[in-house]
Amino acid sequence: MLFSSEQQLNNDEQQQFWQSVTQSTLEKNDVSLAYAYIQHSDSSKAIVISSGRVESYLKYKELMFDLYQHGYSIYILDHRGQGLSSRITTNPHQGHIDKFQTYIDDLNDFVELIVNPNKHKNLYLVGHSMGGTIGTLYMEQYPTTFNAAVFSAPMYGIKLPFNKTFIRSLAGLLDTCNDKQPHKQPNYVLGGTDYEPVEFEKNHLTNSPNRYQQILDVFNQNPSIQLGSPTNRWLLEAMDAADRATKAAALSIKPIMVLQALDDEIVDNAAQNRAENIHCQIRRIANCQHEVFIEADDARNQALRTLVSFFDKY
Repeated sequence: MLFSSEQQLNNDEQQQFWQSVTQSTLEKNDVSLAYAYIQHSDSSKAIVISSGRVESYLKYKELMFDLYQHGYSIYILDHRGQGLSSRITTNPHQGHIDKFQTYIDDLNDFVELIVNPNKHKNLYLVGHSMGGTIGTLYMEQYPTTFNAAVFSAPMYGIKLPFNKTFIRSLAGLLDTCNDKQPHKQPNYVLGGTDYEPVEFEKNHLTNSPNRYQQILDVFNQNPSIQLGSPTNRWLLEAMDAADRATKAAALSIKPIMVLQALDDEIVDNAAQNRAENIHCQIRRIANCQHEVFIEADDARNQALRTLVSFFDKY
């Protein structure tokens, strides 16, 4: 099973592929949701990608290319408040959401209005990090949509500097988005900042300097997709959603494969372990940090082989 190499990123073949990808927007009330897709002429199977926090589909060009080569039509949505979708805060760098359910509702609209009209015979879901939380809760609410799902480092728990109860209490006290202050703007979590690029030597996302630099270049070349720290409201919503997603994954009636990065410093692998059962399997990947799909070739190829083989069963 062949996949792209970190030594040949953004090569001529990938660039030509991207010229065939359609980029558009889904208008929803006052929000514009950006998305991209490409239909495979020789296949009736498709993958919907739910990306992680701070991400845009522009970051997923290589993954989309690889999955397309294995016979899938690909659809990917930029969640509201990030990527090329509308910002919902005065400061466009704030990672914010009013209710986590809003992400799930947006994904459902995307599936119903953009994906389903193309009547794919087999439909699969891929989610990374926060996108895995969204995807797991989506499958709980709409269990008949997808044949199966693969979640890369899903946010079933967040690695926190202090006790979770303390962090939730602190975020609740600091959160300006409450009933007592209905017109006040959201505020960053304690110590939160606007977008600041981190040099490779200090990153906790990937072991691949080439893929990491490519992602930095994407954010540098497209300033509008830059996103900083989350708000207190996002943190509160995300912590509760992560707890719900862990339970939903454990009770899923559809097959789920979790790609667990054994060196993850962002999400809590112990929470993923609590969801493991016959329907929610875990593939543990060594020498792998949080960004499974932009990792060094050995770890990334292992993850992609697992993904393709898993979907082939369903």
